[in-house]
Amino acid sequence: MSPKFPIWLLGLLLVLTATLTTQYFQYAMMGLTVFVLAYLTKGMRKHNKKYQ
Repeated sequence: MSPKFPIWLLGLLLVLTATLTTQYFQYAMMGLTVFVLAYLTKGMRKHNKKYQ
């Protein structure tokens, strides 16, 4: 994580996920899956000038 990333945003995501999981389990897991996939593929989506 870069120093510019607001840590409160991660805490808010955790609280919202815990709240949603109790009420809407399927949607919460779908949101977590999308978040994890977006985070893991971040490096692949970066523009690389080496291969232009």
